[in-house]
Amino acid sequence: MAIRSLPAVLLEKAAKEINEDPRRVPSDIQGLRDWLAKQPHLQSVQPTDQWLIAFLRGSKFSLERSKEKIDMYYTLRSLVPEFFSNRDPLDPKVQEILKLGTFLPLKKCTSEVDPRTSIVRIGLLNPSQYHLSDILKVSLMVTEILMLEDDNFTVSGEEVIVDMKNVGVAVLSQWTPAMAKKAISCFEKSLPVRVKSNHILNTPMGFEAAFTILKTFLGEKLKNRIQVHNQNYEELYKRIPKSILPIEYGGEDGSVEELANYWKTKVESYRDWFLNEEKAKSDESKRPGKPKTTSDLFGVEGSFRKLEVD
Repeated sequence: MAIRSLPAVLLEKAAKEINEDPRRVPSDIQGLRDWLAKQPHLQSVQPTDQWLIAFLRGSKFSLERSKEKIDMYYTLRSLVPEFFSNRDPLDPKVQEILKLGTFLPLKKCTSEVDPRTSIVRIGLLNPSQYHLSDILKVSLMVTEILMLEDDNFTVSGEEVIVDMKNVGVAVLSQWTPAMAKKAISCFEKSLPVRVKSNHILNTPMGFEAAFTILKTFLGEKLKNRIQVHNQNYEELYKRIPKSILPIEYGGEDGSVEELANYWKTKVESYRDWFLNEEKAKSDESKRPGKPKTTSDLFGVEGSFRKLEVD
């Protein structure tokens, strides 16, 4: 069992909030391994114990819920290649997005037991060069590193700041219902991510249409955790203190450039892991029963009514 021990205060929180019992963890992980061994479509999946405990924590130690998320995660790796393929950190496109710093977990948490806060900066995207799916791919890569390394993230969850400064119609038009459904399936139904709050800043023209698409696919719990602050940063500080924010957001903890450099180096250090994980995915031809398809999971793209962005 190669699992990091939690600090005492985080272990206490894990026991109260997500039903973690250190005495039961070995048998829970073995239960997932026994289940995986019996899934003919998941034979390429060889996860570490640290990876599996992230799924257990994200599912509040429900074995059945963990199995559902693991199965969906590796299914999406097969069916959504735009998010999960060609993830070499040294790939030129990945390198450019890492340099921009579109998805940046902050260095500090508010306290030892608080969630990890991440900043998403969509407005850095040049829509003539990149697609939203490229940002989502790199965001997922960073998220997977958090699953492996960050106990605050796996136990206490995540708070997300979405900065929409400089987002234009060309970017918003990429946020189609089909794209939204795929993205939300990744973060809500497959990854063991517990989003505790979502704060939207600097909303552009056309935001309401994009927001309507987002809310269409979100559960009530997540809808209720979204706060639109626009340029009212004082409201943001009531939840996310200045002490952990970079100076560009009125904070006191370093710069966005420093964060971007840190995460670029961190993702590059995982190159062998990402290259090796490329082959870990569902083989739908071997799934017991009916193989899953993109139309099963996301419907037919043409069935969505187009929402005009003005």
